[in-house]
Formats: sequence, C-alpha cells, structure tokens
Amino acid sequence: MSTLAAFARPAAVAALGAAALFAAPTAASAAPFMPDPLANCKPAATLDVEKEGNQVEWEFEGPENATTDAQVTYLNFGGQAPTLGTSGPLTNGEGVEKELPGFTGHLIPGGTYDPDGPNGPLEACTLGFGFAVTQ
Repeated sequence: MSTLAAFARPAAVAALGAAALFAAPTAASAAPFMPDPLANCKPAATLDVEKEGNQVEWEFEGPENATTDAQVTYLNFGGQAPTLGTSGPLTNGEGVEKELPGFTGHLIPGGTYDPDGPNGPLEACTLGFGFAVTQ
C-alpha cells in the first residue's frame, strides 16, 4: 500500500463520519443526550438540550431535591469563529440558556447525580458520557 493510500483511507472514513454528524442536527434540535448519561441512575432523571432560534437551553429534571454537578461543554460553529464554553451549573427544574447560533455539539463528560440531595440517604450516581447536536 502506498503512503498516499495509507492516509487516504482514514481521511475518507473521518470525512464520512463528519458528514453523518453534520447531517444529523436537523432532527436533533430538541433531543436528549445520547447515550443517556443518567441511564444507570435510579430514580430516573433527565438531561436535555433544546434549541429555538439561536437560543439553546440545557435542562436537568429529577426528583424533588435532586442535584447534579454535571456541566455541559459545548463547541459552537455559528459565529465568526468556533466557540468553546460550558453551560455552568445545572439546577433541578431550571434551564440554563445561552445564545448559540448555528451548529453546536454538546458534551457531558461525566459528573454525579444525587437523587435526594447531599443530605438524603440515597447514594449519588456517577454519570456516563453523553453527546447531543443542535442546529
């Protein structure tokens, strides 16, 4: 295999993957994170991202007194240059909003979820990885 062919195949695979990722956002403008970072946690809770116009909202919903230290990291391609940032703290039942025009990738790299808060008898659950895309 020539040197050019050795580099061309991985580049083609990466290009196809990127094309699939950029084609998906239209249906993902109001979607949960995939895979669900809370899938292994009980009682159930949700982490969602929604976009209306240029307004993006991240929301954590759980039982009363539930807490999380998770923050969403985002990469936005909508302004003059790509923007990297975080949602800031997520509070149960209260959305966090930011103005993010264009295409945005959202990542939850981990964290914890405590279904009854720091003073309750239930143990905190470690969050998994989650990714979502909005356009």
